[in-house]
Amino acid sequence: MSIEHHTALIVGGGPAGLALAVVLGGWHPHYRGSRMFSERYPQLAEYLAPRQDTLLGLDFRELVRSGVAPADLFRLLHHPRQRFEQLAQVAMEFRQGEPLDYLLLSQEPVGGLWNNAPRNLLTLSPGQWMEFAFYPLAQYAEEQGLPLDVNELIAKTDLIEYYHQVPSRFGQEEFIRTGEKVTRIEPHERGFLLTSTELATQRTRQYTCKYLIYAAGQRCQLRHLGVEGEDLPFVANQYDHPLDHPHHRVMVVGGGRSADWAATELHDAGRQVCYVMRQSRDIHWQLIGDSRNGLPYYARIAEILESKSPRLEVLYRARVKRIGRDGRVWLSVGGAERVVQVDHLVKEIGGIADYSLFTGFPVALQLEEKYDNYRFQVHQVRTHAHNYESVDMPNLYAGGYLAAGIGLVVIAMHGTTYAIAGDILQKEDRL
Repeated sequence: MSIEHHTALIVGGGPAGLALAVVLGGWHPHYRGSRMFSERYPQLAEYLAPRQDTLLGLDFRELVRSGVAPADLFRLLHHPRQRFEQLAQVAMEFRQGEPLDYLLLSQEPVGGLWNNAPRNLLTLSPGQWMEFAFYPLAQYAEEQGLPLDVNELIAKTDLIEYYHQVPSRFGQEEFIRTGEKVTRIEPHERGFLLTSTELATQRTRQYTCKYLIYAAGQRCQLRHLGVEGEDLPFVANQYDHPLDHPHHRVMVVGGGRSADWAATELHDAGRQVCYVMRQSRDIHWQLIGDSRNGLPYYARIAEILESKSPRLEVLYRARVKRIGRDGRVWLSVGGAERVVQVDHLVKEIGGIADYSLFTGFPVALQLEEKYDNYRFQVHQVRTHAHNYESVDMPNLYAGGYLAAGIGLVVIAMHGTTYAIAGDILQKEDRL
């Protein structure tokens, strides 16, 4: 089998990996300043103003010693305030330079988990928080003739179409391979050896690279219930739309935001919903209370629950024990057994970051558990603060949420982009 070599390989085509593809592909940030940035962050504006070359050449170690994390710096340049007013407020611009030899591998189309989010799902934040600095959502909407209010929540369909436009818009299509699942990562004399499978043909491929950016995301590997009957035809691994579940009785197993969305939308579509979750009522209602004033679908689920709708029953501290072929589901609810008859069962139990691909290395990756109050959690790779490079494996970089120290809010999801790209280009004497 022939082995294909690239200077850098990116694993994962979600927002973190896709942003790195464009920047490594030659689109580099330069400081241009803005009135808003200068007014809010005068010391940073003074520090950056003399720079004529790309910001990827910054001394990121010195920035960290000064108390400025790279992800925070570029977030402030991109979003000097959280509300978008005009493109002129973005304090950096992108100029096309020489690309690095890289390749991105993804088992899904670019956009990551948003490809499989429920069809009608709204974002959890203003649309412009989900954008890339090199392609503001307002610019995309203008180019496409779309009536998007970038300060409002936007639909999954609008967001995923935006992500899908990025490779062609920035000339990176030939460097992005989708439908290819990386199955193994090993050490190699040239750096890293990756083995992958083409999902359409089951053909095995191998690659080597000097630099590896692992940006496979926090839901790279879907969780399983681990119970008898989980693979029955009426059990779905994720939720998309009520029409996929035409019969009346639907059980939703989960407890996160996507499960809340599924239970709400199925209820409003006329289904009889049994919503099963492991957590307590207090934890669930904390999220509802924190979200109902800003997210319309949390206002809606609160309304349904407070009205005691007979078509939505929530079972807290509950676990699925067994699923029968006849549609019966055996549960443990607060320690007591209960059996519920269903026509459909939908699993929305999230996923985990998959580090099992790394094998044969002299030391294991050190991981840190990160979580927030909104039931978002991930094991992050311990990295150096100035470049998001693993402290254990030289030239391995953790992209996006997988880097320790990165916040879990959406505005930070591709915050590692510039320090990683800058570190690689500096090591290659390209800056």
